[in-house]
Amino acid sequence: MVRSRDLDVLAWAGEMYGVRVDQLECLLGCGPRNVQRVVTRLRAHGLVRVLRLVYGQAAWVTPTPLGNRVSGLGFGVWKPNLALLRHVGAVNDVRLHIQSRSPSSTWISERVLARDRRPGEHLPDAVVVVDGQEIAVEVELTVKSQQRIKTILDELARRYGGVLYFCAPAAHKRLEQLVSAGRWPGLGIRELPTNAGEGS
Repeated sequence: MVRSRDLDVLAWAGEMYGVRVDQLECLLGCGPRNVQRVVTRLRAHGLVRVLRLVYGQAAWVTPTPLGNRVSGLGFGVWKPNLALLRHVGAVNDVRLHIQSRSPSSTWISERVLARDRRPGEHLPDAVVVVDGQEIAVEVELTVKSQQRIKTILDELARRYGGVLYFCAPAAHKRLEQLVSAGRWPGLGIRELPTNAGEGS
């Protein structure tokens, strides 16, 4: 029998495209055996599939078409793109990080934001609502040109009360240079949470 917590996992995975098994341990606050029980129940009901996408890394859990219908979110089935897999994993790690430090915050995922996206509009990786303020969240693993980042920051600063970047080291240096300019007072920069995007 599927439990309430199982359905919470299903919805979380659907919002985030998918979730690694090791990330489920953090999400549920339990060890591998209990996570395996949750995944087994969901899989037995045809709600998720388990994919081993990269040798030596943790498996991914993604909702099936039935799982997406049961969750009520209405998303299509995610077809994993190996080129973007590390980024999806890093965004998951950032969500876990933020939720552990600010349990009352609300995370609005990229998939949810995409429903109301206007043509040509930049889509942040997420929006976090804290005390009524919307903060755009960006997860940056690679270095973009300064001009590209400035364009994104100008747009996000107009639409949201703040912009928070979680960056890999090289991207972190680029963003620090922009912060010192003082052009975006609502801009914050953080290091990626430990192991973000690694999938180990």
